[in-house]
Amino acid sequence: MGIMQPPPPTGHASEDAKDFLIEEEGIAASLGIDAAMVEGIDTKTASLHQWPKAVADLYQTNVSNRLFREGNFLFLLGLLTCLLTIVIDALVNPAMVAEGMLLRVLAVVPVTMLGLMASTRGWSKILSFCVGASPIVFIAVVVHLAVHLPPDLAPRYTNSAILLIGLANMILPYSLRGLVIFDLAALFVMGLMLGLGGNEFLWAHIDTLLIAGLVAGATLPVAARFEKLRQNNFLLTLRARIFSRELLKANSALLALSETDPLTGIANRRCFERAFESSIVAPGRNGRGNDRIALMMIDLDHFKSFNDAHGHQAGDSCLKMVADVLTDIFDEAGGIVARYGGEEFIAAVRVSDPSKIAALAEEVRRTIATVLTPISDSNRSLVTASIGVGVAPASALLPREELIEMADAALYSGKDAGRNRVEMVEAEPAFRGRP
Repeated sequence: MGIMQPPPPTGHASEDAKDFLIEEEGIAASLGIDAAMVEGIDTKTASLHQWPKAVADLYQTNVSNRLFREGNFLFLLGLLTCLLTIVIDALVNPAMVAEGMLLRVLAVVPVTMLGLMASTRGWSKILSFCVGASPIVFIAVVVHLAVHLPPDLAPRYTNSAILLIGLANMILPYSLRGLVIFDLAALFVMGLMLGLGGNEFLWAHIDTLLIAGLVAGATLPVAARFEKLRQNNFLLTLRARIFSRELLKANSALLALSETDPLTGIANRRCFERAFESSIVAPGRNGRGNDRIALMMIDLDHFKSFNDAHGHQAGDSCLKMVADVLTDIFDEAGGIVARYGGEEFIAAVRVSDPSKIAALAEEVRRTIATVLTPISDSNRSLVTASIGVGVAPASALLPREELIEMADAALYSGKDAGRNRVEMVEAEPAFRGRP
């Protein structure tokens, strides 16, 4: 069960908030990225290499994650498009259907399958290569087929290669630098395949290659704009999540303060009430076994006189020392303890052996009596405690308020009987339920 403690201040999210936070936010925390660091980035003037290194590295991680998220979709879409173009071969020139199909299967499909495998295995470099290589190989196949088409039909295929380059700049999950590399590679392959048709064919279609370069150059600024928007969105999202993390941390700290006794540092009454239900009562809702719940009211005897004789600072020190020993005892017993108010403490424990309750209460009484003793007379206690114990079967689910009333009645009975003693009250048979 463990000792009850107020919730400690922490930068980690609670279980309820974990779904709100993403992996990148946790990485940001580990890298020491804070809101001020993100706020200091002016995306209008600062390029990625001018960002703080930790933030830039995190953005690159985000880009890599996006590549993995979108890679499978792009591969499957590309493969489907590639296979559907076989139908176009049949419509344009039925004689080259077999050749077109063979080229697509031997060239495009292997790259696509390797990319899909890299996506599932986490091979980021191979995946990044295949995402760009797949459309480039497809362009090579299309231009190769154009070389073998009649002059009036060839532009249909070469124009589709130009269209593919423009679309790739819009949808490939690359940075601007990656898109520039892709465009140069695509133009090189396109020129190479046109050249395989002979110099005459190459010069006859040089305008096609120039238009492809123009399309690539014209769409890159749009892609750059998209990249800048992605960067802005990344920073805004990161800042919001950092603020959320800091807010959770602040809320956790406030909760800890609200459930901590400021003098002794142990839990207060509010924290005790919450922990009593969750740690002591809840395990017995099914009514299993012979478990008993014992609630103890622990009151320091004649504490006002102690304060008057030794001063309030000594009284505060005494309360702290008592809180420490109670924490040790109930921690070992698997119970909970809190400061109830003034010189009074409250504790609860769940046991399967009822005989242990009286022994535990007596241990508490004896230990408190040894907290402060005069140097000249170690057998005389400066501080003693009266303890009232209310006991009920766990399966009875007796309300906490009734257990407190029982413990209070036992406490005042002990005080009337001379103090520095333990008195116990057990629930009436009507409340016992079936042990």
